[in-house]
Amino acid sequence: MPRKFLGLLFLVGCFACIHPKIGQPPPSGNVFQSLTITFNFSDSQGKQSGRVHWRFDAGNAKFLFFNPLNQVALELDIAGETALLLRPGKKLYWQGDFSFLLERMWGIQLNFEELKQLILAGAIPEEKTIGKDIRIDLETEPGNRSPRIIHIRQNDADLTLKIVSSETRPGRVVLLDRDRRFRAAELEDVLSDD
Repeated sequence: MPRKFLGLLFLVGCFACIHPKIGQPPPSGNVFQSLTITFNFSDSQGKQSGRVHWRFDAGNAKFLFFNPLNQVALELDIAGETALLLRPGKKLYWQGDFSFLLERMWGIQLNFEELKQLILAGAIPEEKTIGKDIRIDLETEPGNRSPRIIHIRQNDADLTLKIVSSETRPGRVVLLDRDRRFRAAELEDVLSDD
């Protein structure tokens, strides 16, 4: 009888060690999407490469551009199609249209919503590519609509975006108040490396 009792005690101990699976409901309320993207760019003036962390929710978006030392070199805040480019190291900012900024930085003519849909859903804006000099190629993973690699060529500009990670988190995107800490500057001054 003691053997049966010890066997039963052993089984009860084993079952006590099993952790129940806790089902976590999907986040409700405010959520934002977070992406890490690496980029390679080249044109007639040179080459660039780097890493961008992009967060966006229903109303706002924020891009953090990292330098090779893993420090934030530029921050790009977007509300609608209005871009606010901040250079934390110099305490400078520039504000204007996102499509103007993208064309100046990388020579590509897309607005923010077009770029967002391209990255998230692989939606190529046909009105920009049909009969124009812009070409967009996508690499997707099997069974997934969102692209893993996006290759954009326009004139001599060649941009490759690689989505390294993508996740949804609870919270919202908060944009910086530039008035207190930053001063307005020309776009060239904000983008310059000196």
